[in-house]
Amino acid sequence: MKYLKLLFLGLATIALFQTIIVAQTVVTQQASRSNPSENRSRGVRMLKEIKGILKEIYYDKNYHGIDIEKRFDEAMEQVKSLDHNWQIYRVIAQLLLEFDDSHTQFFPPGRANRVNYGFSMQMVGAKAFIVDVKKGGDAAAKGLAPGDEVVRIGRIDVTRESLWKINYLIYALDPQEQLSVFVRDTSGEVVERRVIATFKSIKEREAEARERRKKKREDPFKCHSANTEIALCRLETFSVEKKYIDRMMAEASKHKKLILDLRGNGGGYVKMTEYLTGHFFDRDIKIADFVSRKKTEESRAKAQKGKHFGGELIVLIDSRSASASEVFARLMQLEKRGKVIGDVSAGAVMTSIQPSMAEVRGVPGFERFTVFGMNVTVADLIMSDGKRLEKVGVIPDIAVGPSPKAIAEQTDPVLAYAVRSLGGDMDEKQAGALRFLIPKDEDDEEDEAEEAN
Repeated sequence: MKYLKLLFLGLATIALFQTIIVAQTVVTQQASRSNPSENRSRGVRMLKEIKGILKEIYYDKNYHGIDIEKRFDEAMEQVKSLDHNWQIYRVIAQLLLEFDDSHTQFFPPGRANRVNYGFSMQMVGAKAFIVDVKKGGDAAAKGLAPGDEVVRIGRIDVTRESLWKINYLIYALDPQEQLSVFVRDTSGEVVERRVIATFKSIKEREAEARERRKKKREDPFKCHSANTEIALCRLETFSVEKKYIDRMMAEASKHKKLILDLRGNGGGYVKMTEYLTGHFFDRDIKIADFVSRKKTEESRAKAQKGKHFGGELIVLIDSRSASASEVFARLMQLEKRGKVIGDVSAGAVMTSIQPSMAEVRGVPGFERFTVFGMNVTVADLIMSDGKRLEKVGVIPDIAVGPSPKAIAEQTDPVLAYAVRSLGGDMDEKQAGALRFLIPKDEDDEEDEAEEAN
């Protein structure tokens, strides 16, 4: 079954992206072995195809004030002066980021290998922290550890606005053989750690990614009883079938109170957002409007009669809660149906699609394909109060986040606080033992992009 998705990619500003391009200190570029003339011709054809897609389905007919014909002509002229593919891909990537649109982005042709740096980062409030380090890797050997505050990558300050761009640069656009990571140690001093990357073949990474996505689809939730009154349920993704929502809510309905954990949930199907929402109201309710190029469509939740949960509700979110998670959490606030606890969410709720494209080269019978793609916004989302969540996110009713010590020790002060606020008894260590707060694995960057397909 195909459902429209709310997708998460992050925030975009061209000024910062230009800073990223200029500021790299450790860059290993291999000159293209192909013919420069072919590279230029292919780059121009890519730009023409991308422009055609934007003109056909991009949600804003005014293209955020960009003169699309003029700007693409300028980019084509620039491409004609370049020799190497990596130079050409940067021109294309930069042009799309000028739209200042979180869901419009260029994906260059796949490389022979995928990079892995051995650690992952996450925003907590206004700071970035390392939340996972792979055992036996160079990052661990260089002393990086969960709970370390990451100040810069290369010369780029790590902020909520820049983190996704850093990931886009070092994983997709320009993977590094060695990465300069600046962390703040316990004395408050900023120190540099130079991490050597490892590379896996596309085949290896794809097999691993398939296994992770399969597990998430087949085991998308888990529930635990804090006591006879309080149920704790964690939902990994909204890219699930209705039967899993029903099973989770059946567990929740055995209790009078529910803590629904959407931390790290990057979204999924609109239909599943509507379906889950219908379990919390005894009437049909408007969620939001999707405003596309040609029309506006209303998203509504139908009350799930016989499955209604009328008890007290708390929703947990963090900086990785995106898209459908944000919409659900914000609706609970607007309708005064439940409290939201945790960190400010991602602020990425545009609706988008990923058209795949292929460039054919060679004489008949000996063709070679260059596969590339893009993410393009097809609709904006306006909540039932007439306001947007894009670039704003959901502001929790009560802001609670894990401390560096909690991250390092894998305790869970957020879940513990929620339980106690409902009258239960749970400390941070007990909450951490439930493994509801799952550290972001480095490979999640790739999985989140794949979920957009």
